Amino acid sequence: MHKTHPILQVVLVIVCCLSFIYGAKLIADAIQAAFVPKDSSKPRALSNAMLLTDEEAASYVGLPEASFKELVNKSEAIREKLSAYDTNQYISFFQINGRRYYSKSTLDKWIDYHMLHSRGKDPFSS
Repeated sequence: MHKTHPILQVVLVIVCCLSFIYGAKLIADAIQAAFVPKDSSKPRALSNAMLLTDEEAASYVGLPEASFKELVNKSEAIREKLSAYDTNQYISFFQINGRRYYSKSTLDKWIDYHMLHSRGKDPFSS
């Protein structure tokens, strides 16, 4: 009968346990990687929320946030001077605690309106 040293048995048990733990970690990392987007530089997908913040609305219409806010401010300045206007001509929003919120459907209507009426011109240029 072959006699093994007790220290060698302990080392073999430790190596076996470490290889099991390492294998489990590799599997866990692979599963986690399957649920993480490959390219984090791409814009994040919009939520299914019905209301959008300035940042989300800008992303939704494909503009930088600063340009979108400027467009909304110009739109609002013009609209305030009018007593009657076509509803879809201006970007509609409402405010809660100073934050603006937009509806995707009204943004879609605003885009459609300007696709039909602006003929390639800036809709709020003076």
